[in-house]
Amino acid sequence: MVGMCMFLDLIGNMRKKNYCKLMNYFSKGYDMKLLYIHQHYEENKGATRSYELSKRFIENGAKVVMISGQGDSHVTKGGLVVKSTHTTYHQKMKKMRRILAFIHFFLWSIILGMREKNIDKIYATSTPLTVGLVGLILSKCKRKPFIFEVRDVWPDVPVKLGFIQNRGMIRLLKWLEMRIYKSAAHIVVLSEGMKQNLLQKNISASKVTIAENFANQKLVQESNEKELEDVLLKNWMKDKFVVVHPGTMGLVNGVDYLIACAEELQYNDSIHFLLIGEGSEKQKMQAQIKEKQLTNIRILDAKSKQETLQVVSRCQMGTMLVKNERILWDNSANKFFDFLACGLPVVLNYQGWQKQALEECGAGKGFSHEEVDAYCTYVVSLAADQRSWEQAHQASKKLAEKYDIDRIANRIWRVIMNTRSVPVETLD
Repeated sequence: MVGMCMFLDLIGNMRKKNYCKLMNYFSKGYDMKLLYIHQHYEENKGATRSYELSKRFIENGAKVVMISGQGDSHVTKGGLVVKSTHTTYHQKMKKMRRILAFIHFFLWSIILGMREKNIDKIYATSTPLTVGLVGLILSKCKRKPFIFEVRDVWPDVPVKLGFIQNRGMIRLLKWLEMRIYKSAAHIVVLSEGMKQNLLQKNISASKVTIAENFANQKLVQESNEKELEDVLLKNWMKDKFVVVHPGTMGLVNGVDYLIACAEELQYNDSIHFLLIGEGSEKQKMQAQIKEKQLTNIRILDAKSKQETLQVVSRCQMGTMLVKNERILWDNSANKFFDFLACGLPVVLNYQGWQKQALEECGAGKGFSHEEVDAYCTYVVSLAADQRSWEQAHQASKKLAEKYDIDRIANRIWRVIMNTRSVPVETLD
């Protein structure tokens, strides 16, 4: 009888604790506080994945605090709290300056993270790899689980491309990579190829979820409700079949590929190539265009997300390019999904999961890096045949539904909600 009374008393205390916890959540005005760490966070440029995800997490009842590297600290209209480390970083920086920028963000994001009270979960998105280390440290200090989002497989990509050659540094980075993977309560990757990379490193499949970038058709519609302000550009695009490449023009993007394509298609007055953005290779591209006197390729400065979508949706084809390296095929770049959201046929200069997705439904094609002739022939075929272009256009719009923004966001939200424990590795 005494034992039964003690048991009932214990149950009563547990209920009281749960009730108090529940009332505490209601008094805070949110169900969960998520600390989101993203060094290259943006709201109004090309890479808005974290911004769009955060908006939906807030709609689901979470309070989201974003630790960002650039810009000023502020609160968005939707209630997203952004806290900046004021880290200076851009594509044209020298190697040492980039390393210093990573260190600056690493230290200040830990400081800002430690200052946050009542955190329930941590979501850290790479790159760089050091962002995962921030998540690991904060998870250990605060005894809260963290989810690690892998956007690029580090250090594999920079090592394969020759950016990191010191053996000691490579060993250190690989050790750090595995430490982060094992310490994360769950891992989100952006493509099947990235998942396979992790499985080859003996990461359990049950710990990895694929959540690609997304096609935001609603944002495209909203952008097109406003007129394109650049009248000269709008007039230039008239009566042309424009192949567009928005986004970074860095070493890994291999945008110089379009120089060869533009040279090969000079005879065709209707086909033009348009690049939008910034990057370390931009000036080289401009110099080559001038030197070769190419009139069928044009480069614009970076635009806001809305302006970029306005331009892209008025083009006839989108293109994805990378350097000739197998590891880059696994990318999940925003522009691919923006093309689908705009209903553009897509042409790639590489193989991989995107090529398979496009060719299975007829929304585009992928070619080997050496197949410049085949790449150009495909562009010419769609430019010359309105019926074939229309079929690819409709297939692209259909494929966009598979990568609908709400569907992808809900998948990640379920991962966050189902992540409840801190792995043993973080408690060592």
